[in-house]
Amino acid sequence: MNMTLTHPALKLEIKKDPQGGKILLFLSGHFSAKTAGGVWQESTTLLHATQPRELVLDVSGLTYCDMTGIGLIRELKAFQGSLKAGFQILGLRPDQQTLFDLVNRRSAQPVISKPIARPGFIEELGRTTAHIGEDIYGQIAFVGEVISQMLHALRHPATVRWKDVWVFIEKGGANAMPLIIMAGFLIGVIMAFQSALPLKQMGSDVFVANVVAFAVLRELGPLITAIILAGRTGSAIAAEIGTMKINEEVNALTTMGLEPVRFLVVSRMLGILFLAPLLTILSDFFGMLGGALVFQSFGYSATTYVNQVTSTVDLGDVLGGIFKSIPFALAIGGIGCLRGLQTKTGASAVGESTTSSVVTGMVMIIILDGVISAIYYALGI
Repeated sequence: MNMTLTHPALKLEIKKDPQGGKILLFLSGHFSAKTAGGVWQESTTLLHATQPRELVLDVSGLTYCDMTGIGLIRELKAFQGSLKAGFQILGLRPDQQTLFDLVNRRSAQPVISKPIARPGFIEELGRTTAHIGEDIYGQIAFVGEVISQMLHALRHPATVRWKDVWVFIEKGGANAMPLIIMAGFLIGVIMAFQSALPLKQMGSDVFVANVVAFAVLRELGPLITAIILAGRTGSAIAAEIGTMKINEEVNALTTMGLEPVRFLVVSRMLGILFLAPLLTILSDFFGMLGGALVFQSFGYSATTYVNQVTSTVDLGDVLGGIFKSIPFALAIGGIGCLRGLQTKTGASAVGESTTSSVVTGMVMIIILDGVISAIYYALGI
């Protein structure tokens, strides 16, 4: 019994020997993924239906055979092996034989799943320590480069992109004013209510004004402003520069002979240094206003509030709180720019840089606040 299956580029001839239980398959033409569909289906269906004692595959007529053809040959051989029947290939060219042997070797190799070695505590501690050390080294080197470029900007103001500075001040300052006003006002209100209860128990609720003034002007005003800037402005800086890093814009600046720190970082650092003290003053004012409204609700006059405040704080306390905003601003802007420039490739890279900027910025703000407070105490300020 003979049968022929043709394709525009591939031909399959089937010869059956009913008495001997032998089947001969002759392949000729171009055997590829595009032409193999009908031949593959016909040959495998035939084998499952007849289950011959011997299968002879003649591929001497093939002008081309890719991995699809090798896959069919391997499947036919595997089927005959499952029946413990004979299988023979005729006419394999050397290059086809090499592919066939390679597939057989790969398939014969057992798949050994190696357990993932989990690092021990000491190893993990060492990696974490090394990572922290590299990060600290990178931050110190970046701070030195930023200081050098800032000094250059002071000596040569014409090299600063002042248009970018004013745009940054508008985006990071004017647009942040409603949030700063709300946060400062609510902090003053909360501090007044929280301090009123214990002071009333001692009959000293008039000192609510003193507590609010001291806490807001020296501590909470600059601290809340810095935290808002870290979450809003610092993350925006990291996201903006990080996107530029992914889009190869930072590399393009270097290619054109422009220093990325001078071109991207200096303008943002100048902008945030200008913004932070002004926003701190705004936060202080509305914090004191919130405390004044609560204080008047206790039955005291605005004059009493002013007198209590002026008797507690002086110009040094106000300036001391405003001064805190300067190192806070340096930390927020520097960390935001550094994390943006450190952005890696990938879909989540910008998000990771933004998150790292916010977290590192807030941690640095708290550390700086503690250091400055200790210095103030040592100097008697």
